[in-house]
Amino acid sequence: MRQEAAPALAQAFGSFLARLDEDSLTPDLAMVLKLRVLDLLGAAVAGMQTGGLAHFLGERPGGGATCWFDGSATSVREASFLNSFVSHAAYMEDGSRFSGGHPASVVVPAAFAIAEEHGLTGQRLLCALLGGYEVFLRLGRAAYPALVRRGMQSTAMLGALGSAAAAAVLRDLDEVRAAHALAISASLGFGLKAALNASLSQPVQVARSCEGGVMAAMAAERGAMGALRILEEGLLPLFRTDAAPADALDGLGREFCAGETYVKIHGGCRGNHAPLDVVACLMQRAGASHGEVEAIRIRVDTVTDAADIHEPATGEQAQFSARYAIAALLLFGDALPHRYSDRLLHDPRLRDLMGRISVAVDPALDEGYPDKRGASAVIALRDGREIRGALDNARGEPEHPLSADEIEAKFMRLAGEHFGEDAPELVERVLQLETQPDIRPIAAILRRRARGVW
Repeated sequence: MRQEAAPALAQAFGSFLARLDEDSLTPDLAMVLKLRVLDLLGAAVAGMQTGGLAHFLGERPGGGATCWFDGSATSVREASFLNSFVSHAAYMEDGSRFSGGHPASVVVPAAFAIAEEHGLTGQRLLCALLGGYEVFLRLGRAAYPALVRRGMQSTAMLGALGSAAAAAVLRDLDEVRAAHALAISASLGFGLKAALNASLSQPVQVARSCEGGVMAAMAAERGAMGALRILEEGLLPLFRTDAAPADALDGLGREFCAGETYVKIHGGCRGNHAPLDVVACLMQRAGASHGEVEAIRIRVDTVTDAADIHEPATGEQAQFSARYAIAALLLFGDALPHRYSDRLLHDPRLRDLMGRISVAVDPALDEGYPDKRGASAVIALRDGREIRGALDNARGEPEHPLSADEIEAKFMRLAGEHFGEDAPELVERVLQLETQPDIRPIAAILRRRARGVW
């Protein structure tokens, strides 16, 4: 008797997305997603200030969605692209060490644009975010870290799938059309890790991926069909020959992944953050200042080291340099996005500190990766003391989560001045999304405060 083939991954995810409703949103999941939206809006304001988007602006059609950087009304696809770009531009959005990617920067802009155009509820928006996160993170687990070792960038490769999933939920696609939306989107996300060496333009590959997922869902809604086995027969084997596609479906619909994401408290690449945290802890414990440091020896895993730019030539490259980030933290007290600049890179005090810091690989740290993405440090002080320590993961990971108050404080540091007197209302509306009958009042704040950014 002939045995029927198992449903394609796209079909299984499509069925999940078509069934997703408010009953799936536990209070804990809803809170995680609301905090990710608030965090993403703060990251987007920081991203606007980098100026990278200016190189990619063109004529914009009118429409029912808002471009966050200038408040103009435009199409859902264009808003998804532009808002995704600024969301990723400062590298301050959430991420997952199990996928190497940043789901908020592709899922939130796409879902928000669609929900705004159609005047949907905050509860429906949260359901869409849940679906987008789930597809992004589950497929990311199946492809990572092999994806990065092959030279790809996770967020761009997975982003179209995440945004397509969110769009499918908001457009009420049935399981067949939702499956085709994912199948089409699998070909529309692409990005190279090497692009991070030009971080002002790199977000374009993430933004295109976000837009691609929206386009895929729109096409599927109109009846377009994709290759339903493209995930297990095309995308995943591209990264690893030992991929087990079925593992991506374990617990689907019962166990949700959004809570595994981290929230950043430092600027720059996530790989810098465990080194930053361990150095900050050791310096505080020793009661030492940067002037007392003779040398700092940092050890990281091979994946983190592969993304590190040991000798940054520009402020944007400095975002991927642990040596620079540590020097900035010791010298200025933080490593927030505005610290990564050409001017500071050439500051003699910072260059002197960087000269005392070294970063190298400890193969032992690969053994726990990505369940652990830690770092160790040995700090030699000029008084002869030597202090050493290690940690398994940076702050903000699910093992060491930031509180809601800490995430709100981060938002205010990044975006409080930008939103001014509207900031408290924006925070309140986002943190009460499940009660909002229409998300357009949130869009109105973004539109009102965006004018004149450029």
